[in-house]
Amino acid sequence: MRYKLFLVVTVAAILITALAVTFRLGKQPATVQSGHPGPRLVWVFEASHPGFVVAAPLISDMAVFLATGHISGFHRRGAVYAIDPTTGKSKWVFDRGGEMLPTASTPLLVGDQLFVGEGLHSNFACRLQCLDSRTGDSKWTFPTSDHIEGGAAVADNTIVFPAGNDGLYAVDANTGKQKWNFVADLHIDSTPWIENGRVFVGSGPSRRFNNLQVICLESKTGNPIWRTPVKLPAWGSPIVDRDRVFVGLGNGRLTKSAEPPELPAGAIACFDAMSGAERWTFPVGDAVFGRPAVAGERVVFGSRDGNLYGVSFDGQEVFRLPMGGPVMASATASGGFVYSVSVPGRVVCVNPADGREVWRYELSQRGAPAEVYAAPRVSGPHLFVAGEMKVGQVGFVCLHCLELPHTDNSGN
Repeated sequence: MRYKLFLVVTVAAILITALAVTFRLGKQPATVQSGHPGPRLVWVFEASHPGFVVAAPLISDMAVFLATGHISGFHRRGAVYAIDPTTGKSKWVFDRGGEMLPTASTPLLVGDQLFVGEGLHSNFACRLQCLDSRTGDSKWTFPTSDHIEGGAAVADNTIVFPAGNDGLYAVDANTGKQKWNFVADLHIDSTPWIENGRVFVGSGPSRRFNNLQVICLESKTGNPIWRTPVKLPAWGSPIVDRDRVFVGLGNGRLTKSAEPPELPAGAIACFDAMSGAERWTFPVGDAVFGRPAVAGERVVFGSRDGNLYGVSFDGQEVFRLPMGGPVMASATASGGFVYSVSVPGRVVCVNPADGREVWRYELSQRGAPAEVYAAPRVSGPHLFVAGEMKVGQVGFVCLHCLELPHTDNSGN
């Protein structure tokens, strides 16, 4: 019995070591498109335990903050890592003594305070955690009776965050004291957007509530300004640009499409920011769960149907780019380009004016299949992409730091 246990542990250690060596040494160049070189791999951070990542990394000068889930047997727990942006080495880890719940909540940094929620759909007694970003020490926690899957937003030293059937909370950033709680017949999991004294967010179905709406609240009071019904779940986090609200819609779950008798469906919807009136809806073949990116006069978003889309401000298709697999992560606009990643790990840089692919980079070329649900993030000359790298059925959380090639905003 002891020999069998030793053998299993030894094989697992060999696999993990081989995976680490593959990542550290596998620095082959990215696929080149349109005559432009792709990015260069600088470093890969590898979490020491099997797990998953859904939340996008948060980039600052002092650290890259990554919120994850880890799996040990039947037990799931969460952890927040602070990673040195230059070396990829861990600076500190917070997991509340192993008791933090797994998280899909993208961290928010305000001054030296780091805010992150915890809990997935099966969790109920959860917390918003405020950490000292320099040390990882806990400053305060705010308890909720449902999961905090979305990230938080900030305005006027007020932290606004979703909590499923609890609706939306607003708390004081310094003390964690509640300012207001918007509760309705809505289940809210997406990250809110705050603009001009208003909070914008969408809702999806739960066992308790089935109303599908995009809503707008007063940021100081939480009082509703408008509530617009939609035909599909509004799991996608909204973005506001000028006088328009863009929201991704879609059915199914994060990891799989809707199942019969329900048919897969998705869309990007545009609403008037002042009145909530629907301006247009652009349907696609499957769910849009990520936040769209606005670049100039283009709205760019991915879909589980395997395409990256670009539409005009009046809802007309400008381009669609096959991504080699479902796209569940939000797109990111930076420096005149848009960056997107598919679940199988294809990272692309596109010109949003016409959808021309400037370059692509395959994370799976690192030696193991990739699985990516977290949005890519750009900071200076670097692109950060978090995802799982698979060894058999086991996933390991990895954060890739890529050095971007020098190109201008026309792709020349």
